[in-house]
Parts: sequence; structure tokens; C-alpha cells
Amino acid sequence: MATGQGDAAVTPSVWRRYALALWVLLLVAIGSMRALNRYLVGVAYHHVAPVAPLLMEELTGALSFGAFLPPVFYALRWLRARRWRLLWHAAVFAGLSVAQTSLMIALRLLVFGWAGLPADDYAPTAWRYAMEVPTQLFFYVLIAVGLWLFDRYRASRARELRAAQLESALSEAQLEALRLQLNPHFLFNTLNAVSELMYDRPAVADEMLSRIGSLLRATLSAGAQEHRLADEWKLLGLYMDIQRARFGEGLDADVRGDAALDDLRIPFLLLQPLVENAIEHGGQGDHRLVRVEAAREADRLTLRIRDGGGGAARAGHGIGLGNVGARLRHLYGDDAGVKLEALPEGGSVVTVWLPARRWEAT
Repeated sequence: MATGQGDAAVTPSVWRRYALALWVLLLVAIGSMRALNRYLVGVAYHHVAPVAPLLMEELTGALSFGAFLPPVFYALRWLRARRWRLLWHAAVFAGLSVAQTSLMIALRLLVFGWAGLPADDYAPTAWRYAMEVPTQLFFYVLIAVGLWLFDRYRASRARELRAAQLESALSEAQLEALRLQLNPHFLFNTLNAVSELMYDRPAVADEMLSRIGSLLRATLSAGAQEHRLADEWKLLGLYMDIQRARFGEGLDADVRGDAALDDLRIPFLLLQPLVENAIEHGGQGDHRLVRVEAAREADRLTLRIRDGGGGAARAGHGIGLGNVGARLRHLYGDDAGVKLEALPEGGSVVTVWLPARRWEAT
């Protein structure tokens, strides 16, 4: 019940009352400071005036001007969309000047009369209205310029926020497109391999189809761009099972993972297209050599995929390297990358590096 009462206390009406109270206190503070200034000036020039009349004059002036500021704010924003804005400004200022001076005179006559002090100097004469114009004009221009600058700043911030949101949405859409490219790419390649085995080795083709179903279920159920390295190893294991069914003992694959790195973040299905390339280019005939390893180097997670190909660094295969590079740039910027190098002893190695960040479940 206490929580409910606390929540109920913070309502829009309560916030409006707080804002109104703070606004009145600010106006009182301004009026009091002006009265103090006038009093000290009098002391400095040996013309000491009583404090009470000074305080009543300045408080009625500040409160009467503050009372008209909300409609002035509204009018200043309203007339921005109007033609002949200078004429509209003149009309708004004239109305503000007359209304504020009239309210100030009425308040002073009322307060001075209530206090039993003479109020002859506050009669509503033309000169009384005219003498208030310079001060009112100064504050009107100050408020108009300040409000214009504030609205321009707020509009600029809103544009920046919309631009950032659009950029984020575009980047997310591009990442999702890159991620979804992997499923049909993988499926096409593996089904193509199954079709090659369907008549000569139907039992192997059947086993591959079964394992393809398991891997597709795992990949299609994922919705995030990143997951744990341990989960990436599991997906890679399912893919390796498909390739082992295809190549049998001809696939010499070794995956070296470190359990201490299992909780690091990695893009979803990052390794599969690289390992697929390594298998396709990892040897000749039915013999393939693939080595996969992961290590932490300072604040980086480094992954290496080596094959036993023909000795020259290949320019990539299908969407593999291009997809990986694009995803890394979107997710990590310049903190991540991928490169392909030829090995002196033959074959090539793909090196991927990215920030070593711990996975935190949401």
C-alpha cells in the first residue's frame, strides 16, 4: 500500500503544483534582489529609502510580469508561422505592456492601501504606462531570443536523435540481412552436396539430411546478433557432423577451444562460412584438412581457421569472407576485422579478431 501511495503522489497535477511553486519563488527572489539593489544604491548615495515600499514595488513588478510569461511563450511560438511577424511582435508586445502595467498598478494600489502607505505615485497615467516600456521591451526581446534559441536547440537535438535512431535501425537491418544470408547459402551448398551423394551413397545422404535438419532448427530459432562462444562451438559441431558424414575419414578437422573463453561474445554463426570455405579449399578429392582455434590476446578474441589448400591465399568463396567482414564492421567498427593469408608450408589461414567482451544474458 505504501508503494501505491508513493506512486500516486507523483502525478502530473502534483508536478504542475511543484513547478508553479518554484516559479513563484523565483519571481519573489528576483523582486527581492531588485529591492535590495535599490536599497544599497540609496545607502551608497546617502539617500536611504524605507525597505518595505521598495520591496512591495519590486515584488508587484516581478509577479505581474511573471504572470503573463506563459501566454507570451505561447504567442511567441504561435506567431512564428505567421506572415508579417514584426507587426505581430509589435502587437503582442503592446498587449503585454498594457496588461502587465495595468496589473502592476492594480497590485500596488491594493498592497499599498492594505499597508496604509501613500499610493499617489501609482495612479494609472499615460506616463506611468510609458515609463515601463523600456524595461518591458528589453525583457521581451531577451525572452523572444532565448525561446527561439532554446527551440532551435531542442529541434536540433530531436533531429540528431531521429538520425541516430534511423542509423541504428539501418545498421540493425543490414546486420539482420547479413545474418539471414547465411541460412540459404549454407542450405544451398549442403543440399548440393547431398544431391551428389543421393544415388551413389544414399545412406550417407540420408544421414546428412537428418543433421542438416538439426542445424537448421538451431539456426532458425536464433534471433540475436551475438551469442556465447560456447554456443558457436555447438553450431560448428553440428556443421562438422554434416561434413564428416559427407567425407568420412577423409575430413581431418580439429577444433581447439578453450573453456575459459566460452562466455565471450561472438557474432552468431560467424565460423560456419569460414569453415565451409576451408573445407572446400582444404585439399583435393575426398581429403580435407581444417584447423580451428581460439585464443585471447590482451583485450581481443582471436580465431584462426586454417586449411591445407594449394598454397596461395584464395580470394574468398561465395559470401564467406565478405559476409564476415561486413558483420564485424557493423558490430564493432575498427575494433574488429578479418584477413586471409597464405602459409609458407601450404594452404592458407583466415584470422578473425574482435573485442573480448563477456556475454551477459538479458
